[in-house]
Amino acid sequence: MPTDTHLPTVHMTLPSGDPVRVRPLSPTDRDRLAEGFLQLSESARYQRFFTPVSRLSNRDLAYLTDLDHVDHFAWGVESVDGEGVAVARYVRLGAGVAEAAFTVADRYQNLGLGRRLFQALAAVAALHGFARFEMTMLADNVAMARLAGSMGAAFDPPVDGTVRCEVALEERLWADLPHLEEFLRLAGEAAGVEVDRRRPITR
Repeated sequence: MPTDTHLPTVHMTLPSGDPVRVRPLSPTDRDRLAEGFLQLSESARYQRFFTPVSRLSNRDLAYLTDLDHVDHFAWGVESVDGEGVAVARYVRLGAGVAEAAFTVADRYQNLGLGRRLFQALAAVAALHGFARFEMTMLADNVAMARLAGSMGAAFDPPVDGTVRCEVALEERLWADLPHLEEFLRLAGEAAGVEVDRRRPITR
């Protein structure tokens, strides 16, 4: 979750009216990510990892923040006061497909942040040639299922308490995302890729 307000950042106002700052995660975010994880409720941690996790190990933190920003990308979100708010990431599974995962602090749930993050993450994934997201969630994670469903997800039947779904990455998903060009520019800079913001995303 971002810490340095001098780094390039997208300043976004949520549908709820709450302002937040968003930028790609980097290794400088390790300590803040560890701190933010400790602020999550036990339920939120379980929904993300499907097992009780009390803290992130050094190996976990290295994996979650040392990213190439192409095959493994993550947006970090913080409040204007510097409070860690959310992380949205994708990781390549194979040709054209990535696994997507979202973690939102309890106080910032149901404010419209999840949808905006999904849109921003999907736009970046499409930019890098991915055609779909796969997601796995607990069967009782109603909020995540609702979000995925609103994005056109196709769900498999539940298996052992979890549900898998797929979302096709189509431009309609992020067409109304505020600051889309800024999100793509930051993602391109993080990956070392020059993005022509005048052209639509193509695969």
